[in-house]
Amino acid sequence: MLADPPMLPRAMNAPPPASAGATTGPNERSCYCGLWDTNPEFLREQGVPEGHCGICQRCGAPGHTRHFPGPVPYTGAWCDACYRVVGWQALLWRPLPWLVLAGLGGVIWFFISRHVA
Repeated sequence: MLADPPMLPRAMNAPPPASAGATTGPNERSCYCGLWDTNPEFLREQGVPEGHCGICQRCGAPGHTRHFPGPVPYTGAWCDACYRVVGWQALLWRPLPWLVLAGLGGVIWFFISRHVA
C-alpha cells in the first residue's frame, strides 16, 4: 500500500467518513463547510449543495474549499478525488524536471561515450 505524501496531513489527503456531516467534515478536511452553520445563505446563493462548501475547479462536481495541497499559497475548491490528484501532482512536480534532465544527460553521455572511443 502506498504511503500518504509527506506534504499532506493524512486528514487532508483522505476523504472524511461517509457518516461525516457538514459540521464534522471541516475539522477532518480543513475546509469551509462550517459556513453551513454560520452563513448557509451564502453557499446556497453560490449553488453549492449541502454537505459541500464549493464546486470543484477541475471537474465541476460538488467539492470543498480548502488550501492547495502543494507549496503555493492558494485556496481553491476541489472534490476529494481531484484533491488527491492535485496533491500528488504537486508532490511529483518538484523532482520531475531534475529527473528529466538527468535522463537526458544519461542519454547524451551514452551516445558520446560510444562515438568518441
